[in-house]
Amino acid sequence: MRIYLKLTKVRQFLGIDRVVAYTLFSRGWQLIAGFGTVLLIAHSLTPIQQGYYYTFGSILSLQIFFELGLTYVVIQFVSHERAHLNWTPLGMLEGDPTAKARLSSLIRLTLKWYAIASGLLVFILIPTGLLFFGRSADSASAGFWQIPWIWLVVTTAGTLLLSPFFAVLEGSGLIVEVARFRLGQDLVSYPVLWVALFIGAGLLAIPLFQSVRIVVSAGWLCIRQRTFLLDQIKFRIPNVAIHWWREVWPMQWKIALSWMSGFFIFQLFNPILFAYFGAVVAGQMGMTLTLTGTLCTVAMSWISTKVPIFGQLIARKEYKALDRLFIRTVLQATIVAVTGGVLLWGAAVILHMSQISYSQRMLAPLPFALLTIVAVLNVVGLSQAAYLRAHKKEPFLLNSIVIGALTAISTYFLGRAYGAMGMVVGYFLLAGFLGLGWTTWIFITKRHEWHEI
Repeated sequence: MRIYLKLTKVRQFLGIDRVVAYTLFSRGWQLIAGFGTVLLIAHSLTPIQQGYYYTFGSILSLQIFFELGLTYVVIQFVSHERAHLNWTPLGMLEGDPTAKARLSSLIRLTLKWYAIASGLLVFILIPTGLLFFGRSADSASAGFWQIPWIWLVVTTAGTLLLSPFFAVLEGSGLIVEVARFRLGQDLVSYPVLWVALFIGAGLLAIPLFQSVRIVVSAGWLCIRQRTFLLDQIKFRIPNVAIHWWREVWPMQWKIALSWMSGFFIFQLFNPILFAYFGAVVAGQMGMTLTLTGTLCTVAMSWISTKVPIFGQLIARKEYKALDRLFIRTVLQATIVAVTGGVLLWGAAVILHMSQISYSQRMLAPLPFALLTIVAVLNVVGLSQAAYLRAHKKEPFLLNSIVIGALTAISTYFLGRAYGAMGMVVGYFLLAGFLGLGWTTWIFITKRHEWHEI
């Protein structure tokens, strides 16, 4: 009994509620699965194929130029309308008819947007990737990469097409259900990836993995959420709708530019290293970024699960409750990030000092340490951004553009001259310190301004 009480106190201190628990199970599984995948990649793919594997992902991150940050915006707008609605035993939202009609119109407009974006992604990225990867001197040694690339672009478009449904569900408050689904999806899809890598499928393992995830997602939406989604899509009240250009677009274009800048901050490393230093070095950077990025993702589980709640509290102007929740949550996320960062870097150092062959698939301990520190600092900056963006505003536009442009310039020139180490040092100084300092200043001033403190 005492042990149970102690565990309960620890759980409460760390803020692990049902939503966070399911998300952490999912993130924890992703962490374990990611580590297992890293080992299998090192075992089953050649260093050149590893470079293709991770650079595929970086190029596909260009999808943000098609999505234009709409997923995040949808969650904010849905959460504000959801504040005036309640769930019924039949699994539908009822309450203020105006709020429901506005929510329904938002869903219909969003689905149209993503249908067009998915088509453009396929049309543009397939030939772009074939041209970029085909020009590499490592192309002949990478094996069969053309079909995996085409298949992967198509599955990425499919994932993009389904993403607004999950944004609507999360914004509507079904965070536990979505977190539980994502855990189940990962438990099904990762073993498929592992088996494919183990039996020698090579680069075909990636699109196969994505295909399984799409099938599971579509099946779950049809079986578990069909009633809610159909009810929302069909519901209409004459002359009641979200005005896209007047309400959504003023926030969306700012989020879009901020997220596009994020591409130049987070995704430009691999393509530049791939182009100037070859697939092997790009693969080392890709694997290191994957590990440090997972650290940030796991820690941000505390924040991401609270974003719809932030929006509802703001809609009701319950600012004191909002601040209490945010302070507690960001402290918990930071503790997790710091602890995980120390453990992750320590493991990398041990591998390097032991001269285990797998350590050659990652960057050396010094650049690894710098990327780990930035991942921890990013948790603080992203938390502050989530808080302010829950107000359906984007105050980080200039910040994102300037930091993105400086990082892109630094990444290109320092990377071309000094390789991975030059890139990492530039990123560490710009994103880790200039970016965080500026973000914190924006957070303090805007919170004071918007809450009239």
